[in-house]
Amino acid sequence: MTLRYKFVLPLNLILVVTFLASLYWEWQRQEAMGIALLRSRVDEESRFIHAAHRSFGVTPQFQSFIVGFCHGVDPNASPEHQVAFVGPDGKILAEAAEHARFPIDFGSLKASGDGFSTLKQDGETFLVRVSSADGYRAIVAESTRGVQDRVRANLRIQAGWVFGAGVLVFGAANVVMRRAVLRPIRQISRAVQKLEGGQLGVEVAFPKRDELGALARQFNAMSRTLADQAEAERCEMETARRVQAHLLPPGDLRLGCLRVVGRCLPLGPVGGDLYDVQLLSGGRVGLLIVDMSGHNVAAALHTAMVRSIVWREAESANGPGDVLANLNAQLCLDSPDDYFATAFFGWFDPATNQFHYANAGHPGPFLQDTSGKCQVLGSTMPLLGVIPDESGADATVDVDLGSRLLAFSDGLIEVADASGRIWGTSEILTIFEADRFAELNCLLARLLARRLEVRGEGSPEDDVTVVLVEYSPTALQGLSEIAPITNEVT
Repeated sequence: MTLRYKFVLPLNLILVVTFLASLYWEWQRQEAMGIALLRSRVDEESRFIHAAHRSFGVTPQFQSFIVGFCHGVDPNASPEHQVAFVGPDGKILAEAAEHARFPIDFGSLKASGDGFSTLKQDGETFLVRVSSADGYRAIVAESTRGVQDRVRANLRIQAGWVFGAGVLVFGAANVVMRRAVLRPIRQISRAVQKLEGGQLGVEVAFPKRDELGALARQFNAMSRTLADQAEAERCEMETARRVQAHLLPPGDLRLGCLRVVGRCLPLGPVGGDLYDVQLLSGGRVGLLIVDMSGHNVAAALHTAMVRSIVWREAESANGPGDVLANLNAQLCLDSPDDYFATAFFGWFDPATNQFHYANAGHPGPFLQDTSGKCQVLGSTMPLLGVIPDESGADATVDVDLGSRLLAFSDGLIEVADASGRIWGTSEILTIFEADRFAELNCLLARLLARRLEVRGEGSPEDDVTVVLVEYSPTALQGLSEIAPITNEVT
């Protein structure tokens, strides 16, 4: 219900009820006043009749007085004026009803006591006065129609004035309500809707010094504060995004025995996914993929911590399993209870043509040999940050010149189509096997494009990381970037 119906309509109803009540009260007042005047006149007439009787007695002259008395009354003002004079024996000695359309049966009133009474006859209401003196009774009946007609005429005139004044009051009240209350409230309401729509910093131009003006100023202050906070958070988020992007390797690079092409696409400005490639001692090249729970700044900070711990531990660890075990202990110690991570870490050793790896609850990468056959490098230990004293476990596989590795986070595979069916790994494996001679960048682009085609409305969303690795032990040692490609979403 709008404010117009909540405030303006009740106000108008109150004014209408007040207008009608005032007319009703004025009607009652004028009618009471008219009846009081009529009673006074009728009482005075009854005294005149008794005075005439004392002067003339019951004579033809008295009868003429009674008739003339009725003639002397304005027939337009009192068309039903009627008089009777009753003797001690109850006999009507004189009566007159010169202008009466509905003559009263005075015989039925002879037994009435002194005083005033009302009589309804043939749709007409009469005020009847019975008075006694010296055993004689004078009965005067006067129609109240004249009083009612005068009241109606006066009320019509007054109603016109009151109605005109009411229209002015209604109009003034509505204008004041609209200008002083509804308009500023609408302005504030529109500003709130804009604020809800994301238009931070919107203000209401309402300079008045009343309560609504104070509310508008408070809203403006709140809007500016939210805008300032949002800008500060945006700057902080942009800084975090740049820092996290700086932690990622170039999108296409050669490092030692590897050619690596990868993309890390966070769900928001920052995310919980990270991949990295580093040159280790002995010509080894390490590969790390981490998926932290969450998509916020805290998750991004944890990925930076994970990256630092892994590369520090990798130089002296006996195997990738020990690296992830030490990382798990650190996460259990420093991370909140609701944080956990999956990770895949390993290193290619060109001296032995082997790949040593550990998988902590991460989706299993596909390792493809030169014949096109693929194997899944499944989990070797539980996910990280849950069980403090978990020991590390790793595995080793042989690799040949030209072998390829496809690693990814669950954001790539856990998308649903329009029917709600999760995409999974089957089609990804089919594409990887079918395009085993495709250029790495083209293969990666095809995988990401197919994911977008599969994703239906309402599909789960997550950070997406995809890494393609080609083992080339005869490549130049050291770091040489090939047309670095950014990991940021454009």
